[in-house]
Amino acid sequence: MTAVPEELREAMLRFQEATERLQGSYARLQDEVRELRRRLEAKDRELDRSLAERARLTNYLEHLLESVPSGVVAVDPEGRISTLNRAAQEITGFGPEAVGKPFSHVFRFEEPAEADLDALEAVSRPVVTLHRSDGRRVLLGLRVSPFRGEAGEVLGRVVVFQDVTRLRRLEEQEERNRRLVAMGQMAAGIAHEIRNPLGSLELFAHHLVEELRGTAHEDLAGQVLKGLQNLSRITGNLLLFARQVEPRCQTVDLREVVAEAALYARSAIRAKGARLEEDLRPAPVLADPDLVRQALLNVLLNAAQAVDSGGRVRVECAPVDSEEPPAVRVAVWDDGPGVPEAERERIFDPFYTTRARGVGLGLAIVQRIVAAHGGWVAVDGSPWGGARFTLSFPAERPGATPPEP
Repeated sequence: MTAVPEELREAMLRFQEATERLQGSYARLQDEVRELRRRLEAKDRELDRSLAERARLTNYLEHLLESVPSGVVAVDPEGRISTLNRAAQEITGFGPEAVGKPFSHVFRFEEPAEADLDALEAVSRPVVTLHRSDGRRVLLGLRVSPFRGEAGEVLGRVVVFQDVTRLRRLEEQEERNRRLVAMGQMAAGIAHEIRNPLGSLELFAHHLVEELRGTAHEDLAGQVLKGLQNLSRITGNLLLFARQVEPRCQTVDLREVVAEAALYARSAIRAKGARLEEDLRPAPVLADPDLVRQALLNVLLNAAQAVDSGGRVRVECAPVDSEEPPAVRVAVWDDGPGVPEAERERIFDPFYTTRARGVGLGLAIVQRIVAAHGGWVAVDGSPWGGARFTLSFPAERPGATPPEP
């Protein structure tokens, strides 16, 4: 047997040692790879949890934003709308298509300067008038705040607002009611002092007309009686205005009450050579039909006096379910000269009239009747260029009780 050379034996030993070291290194490498894979899988699971948590948080914030009753609009540094929540869409009438458009182009305020976010941010809680997408005007109480990132850098602005139109109307109505109470007390005293002797005078005038019938003075006596009857009617209105309005509410379809008032007013409108249009929908309310009919008749007769021959008067009645609480609206339009904006705040004040022979109690009585039912009345311009009077009553709801007088 041939002996293995010493050099070859040493080479084989070195090769065997190298192989063992290589196997050991490979085993350690496999362990490290398994450890790295384990750590990577743990990181993946942690990242998945983080992404799921972030998605959950994002979804939560989106639902929270959509549930907020206030309008919220986010504006980027270039002044473009980036977010518009559901309440903002309902209040303004603008849809998701407003996202990406300049804030100043979408939000059309009564005063163009009110669209300046810098100026709005400097005021604590400004109240501005916005023209909705459907043309209606609403009052917004809003606040503008900077939207900052983690490092404090300004990423845009957040505009938060609420529709305060109804609140402002109620405040104005409350102020008007305070004035009416004071004037009503004064009017009641005057009316009572006048009414007693006036009744006697009217009775004497009736006798005088009978005594002078067929004589040259019959017409003169008739004019005296007519004047006394007119004065008696004014005194009656004064007492009605001064009296506490206490509705005897019952469930009625306001459509029927409006139709009755329109029937009474139709002859006066036709006498002017005008026509009356009606668009009446079922509208259940808790109301005193006699008082509401009287208020509607006053408004319709006002419209009849405003139009000329060939003119138009339109009355509408419909429920408004989009508001909270739900309401029923009656609108009376005409194409007369309209009511100047400067006079709209005063037109419901007692004794305020623009007519030469008017007394100025008709619309004051309308306001008191509507307010006694928990509603409001307002005037603005009609689509025909005349006036539009809107009477709003709370809609009937199951279990509802009549409003306190």
